[in-house]
Amino acid sequence: MKLIVDQCQRYAKMRAHTATHLLHTELAKIFKNTKQAGSLVDEDYLRFDFNADRLLTSEEIHEIEKTINQIVYAAYTVEVKETSYNDAIKLWAKAFFEDKYGDIVRVVRVFNNENETLSIELCGGTHVSNTKDIGCFSISWQEAVASGVKRITAVTWPKVGLRMHEMQEILDTTVAKLWIKTATQMLDKLDKTLKEYDELRSAVESLETLMIKDFLQSNNFTSNKVFEKIFNISSDLNFKNVGFHAKILFPDSTILIYTKEWSFLILSKKWSSAKKIAEGLGIRWWWTEVMVQGRDENILKLFK
Repeated sequence: MKLIVDQCQRYAKMRAHTATHLLHTELAKIFKNTKQAGSLVDEDYLRFDFNADRLLTSEEIHEIEKTINQIVYAAYTVEVKETSYNDAIKLWAKAFFEDKYGDIVRVVRVFNNENETLSIELCGGTHVSNTKDIGCFSISWQEAVASGVKRITAVTWPKVGLRMHEMQEILDTTVAKLWIKTATQMLDKLDKTLKEYDELRSAVESLETLMIKDFLQSNNFTSNKVFEKIFNISSDLNFKNVGFHAKILFPDSTILIYTKEWSFLILSKKWSSAKKIAEGLGIRWWWTEVMVQGRDENILKLFK
C-alpha cells in the first residue's frame, strides 16, 4: 500500500499552522491569562478560539498583523525537536493541560537571529521550517462564540492576496456608488451622506408624526362595547409612534389599533387593564398591564 501526500495541501496547512502559533503568542501579550479554547488549521486558513473578556480593538488587530508579518519577512528559523516533557516546560513551552503528554514531547520553537524565542509550544503537527514560507498573514474576522471565548479567523499566503483582491473590489464598487473619483475622498463623502441621511430621517419622522396626529384626530375610528376608539391603520405607519400619540391624545379612552396584517396594540385607560382585555378577547399578546401588543389573525374576526 502506497501513501501519496498532496504536497500543495500539506504546505498550505503548514503555513497556517505555524501562523497559528505566532498568533497565539501575540494574543498572550494582550490577554495575559488567555489560553487556547479550540482551533482549526486548513489550507492557508486558520481559526483560533481563546479565552478573553472582550474583542480586539482595530489597533490591536493591526499591531498583531504587523508583528507577525515582520517575523515572516525576517525569515526566522522554525525549529522542531523532541525532548522530555519536563525540559520542554522548563523552556516555557505552551502546553494544554487538558491534553495528555508522554515522557518525550515534540516542541515547535520560532526564534530570531539572536536566538531569542518568539514562540514555543508542544505540538505534534506539521510546520514550515522558516517563517518566510508563511508568505504573509492577515486577520479576516473576529467574533464572540461563547461567554468568555473569542474567535479569530485568519489567512496566509496566497489567500491573503485573494482577500486583498476582494476588498479592493468592494472599495472600487463603493467609490463608484458614492460618485467620487478616488478612495481618499470616501470618508468625507460618507460623512456628508450620513449627515444628509440623518437630516432626511428627522424630516421624515416629523412628517410621520404630523400624519399620525392628523389621522388620530380625524374621527376616522369606530367603537364597540370594549373599546371607545378603534383605529385601523396602514402597516406602513410606525406602530410604536401611533400608540405613543394615541395615549397622549386620548388618555381617558380604551383604544385598539390594528392592521389588516393582524398586528394590534391595546391601550387601556386609568384603572383598566389592557392585559385583561386581551385575555378576554382570546388573542395572543405581550407587554405591560396598560399596553399590550401582538399579532393574531383573530383580531380581524372581532369586527365581522
